Amino acid sequence: MKIIATINKILNRYRSIIQLMKKVIFILIVVFLGAFAIMFFEPGYGNIKHFFDAIWWALVTITTVGYGDLYPVTFWGRIIGIIFIFLGFIIFSTFTAFIASSFIDQKIKERKGLNKVKLRNHFMLCGWNNSSRKILDFLMENQDKNLPPIVLINELEEADISVIKNHYESIDIRFIRGDFTNQEILNRANVTEAAQIILMYDKSKPDSSPSDERTIIAAHNILYLKPKGKINLQLKEGKYLPNIQREKISNVVIYGDVGGNLLANSTLNPSVPIFIQELLKHRKGVGFKEQNIPNEFVGSTYLELFDYFREKKNLILLGIVTVQPEFSIDDILSDDTSNIDNFIKHQFELSGKKFSVRSDTSNVKIKPNDDYIILDTDKAIVM
Repeated sequence: MKIIATINKILNRYRSIIQLMKKVIFILIVVFLGAFAIMFFEPGYGNIKHFFDAIWWALVTITTVGYGDLYPVTFWGRIIGIIFIFLGFIIFSTFTAFIASSFIDQKIKERKGLNKVKLRNHFMLCGWNNSSRKILDFLMENQDKNLPPIVLINELEEADISVIKNHYESIDIRFIRGDFTNQEILNRANVTEAAQIILMYDKSKPDSSPSDERTIIAAHNILYLKPKGKINLQLKEGKYLPNIQREKISNVVIYGDVGGNLLANSTLNPSVPIFIQELLKHRKGVGFKEQNIPNEFVGSTYLELFDYFREKKNLILLGIVTVQPEFSIDDILSDDTSNIDNFIKHQFELSGKKFSVRSDTSNVKIKPNDDYIILDTDKAIVM
């Protein structure tokens, strides 16, 4: 039963190709039958003298090309020719209609978000809310030739997706319609080959309330599929953070936190929120940026690095992010290889799973002391 189910699944997946091959094989059979029939009546009477001549005549006639270089001269040969002319109209009209309908069906499926994406190193934007447009605005304003295609996975209406694609026409946007917590939908978007995966606090699903639970379920489903890219999450509440501190989840943003803090700040510093909002737009090369620190500055002070960025790069160093290194099972176990340690290592080897954990989330230092020593795990946040 399992083999039959697998065969049916393969047949359904390649149904259009199988139908096309059937039509091509049918045409070839008719051509060969016509060639055998004409060879039976014509040799010695007309200019169709060899089997290759018969194949050429049958193919030219059934496709209604009709070069006229080879033609039957006997009564029954011409009867076969008449039959072939009518067959040509019928067969190739049907064949052309099949090709056209296949293209139309493909376009309809693409518009409705039913196609499978075969991209690599693409961006995935799962879910939809007001922040989604800001992400696309940012990418459109700062795009270069290397911007990969962006796959949207949500449950917006077809008309809404058309509006989005028309507005961001400079970005290669693909659409998959469905629930991004569903592994089948994720596989249709080729999630394992995506370079970046962004899970939004989803408001696209009609007649339902958005929830962080769906976002967390989607994150765990994606992690189960072992993607090569990093996952970024947007949550409504911070209470779920302990549930998603995993290796592949590189960033978590709390929906409304930034806006709430800016609003609170405006009560005492009304100009600060305006300045920050403009800065976050990252227009014309002005904005925040993560920068690798040159190796020669490892062991130097923060002040020396600050001067380097200001004088050599025309950038302002705002702070340091220390990326916590991962540690493996070997780092956890003791140096003396006891029976218990060996047993634990052996069980991990049998499971085929890689054990690696980050010791904590990245440590952010905003404007540290001038004498702070730069580490090899540090990255610079500049403006």
